[in-house]
Amino acid sequence: MPLQPGVTEWEEILSFAEEIAREAGKIAMRHYGHADPQLKYDMSLVTQADLEVQSFLEQKIMAAYPHHHFFGEENPIAPVNVDHLWVVDPVDGTAVFSTGFPIWGISISHFHEGELKLGVFYMPVTDELYSGMGKKALHNRKPIRARVDDSVDNEAVLLTYSRFHHDFRTDFPGKIRSMGSSVAHIAFVARGAVWGALLGRVHIWDIAPGLAILRAAGGEIRDLNGRVFNSEDYMDGAPVDRVYLAAAKGQHDQILRYLHAIEK
Repeated sequence: MPLQPGVTEWEEILSFAEEIAREAGKIAMRHYGHADPQLKYDMSLVTQADLEVQSFLEQKIMAAYPHHHFFGEENPIAPVNVDHLWVVDPVDGTAVFSTGFPIWGISISHFHEGELKLGVFYMPVTDELYSGMGKKALHNRKPIRARVDDSVDNEAVLLTYSRFHHDFRTDFPGKIRSMGSSVAHIAFVARGAVWGALLGRVHIWDIAPGLAILRAAGGEIRDLNGRVFNSEDYMDGAPVDRVYLAAAKGQHDQILRYLHAIEK
């Protein structure tokens, strides 16, 4: 894909990802609220929208960058030892998408030689575009930063995955919500709209786009023992094997002290 004057290669790739995310959103909207979800082999849901959007994204990416590689949720066979890899979730939040709830989106990330370089998340219903690369995180073209607070009060909001109550007891003093999309949850942390987001029962495509945005906004993702999320551990498409917390740097302990794992 030819570069525009004054535009770096990575800026061009990011702009391209934003453009195709918006185009993919139009395809998904044709099915929004009346999709017929089916169970996949791993017991997750898939709709015709997922399949159409992923096919569209793969065709667009491979036409523009024929030497790159593609890894999507609906054909999770990850190429290995490649220079450029696109990791895509065509509809992050399939369950809520199917029921007409608006918190879902098109998730796109790009890795170069194993390093996460950028992420894009587009929410068609609300027309919100998040992007992150380097130290630049944007929400509808405006800079965003993850929230930093000295304490957690009764107005604090923590987002969680849907089975959170099966895994934890909590005395979190604020409000706990689950909206149905892992990448949206991470994006809301990056925007400073919420204190943090717990991520469980996910895959690399559920985290990578949001992680790029969050890092650029001054946040990070750590497990309950403080270990930083490492994308390389999950590039084979296997389920993420532990719970992680997305939050601003230095804020994780303030939230984690209120969470108590249920022994099983």
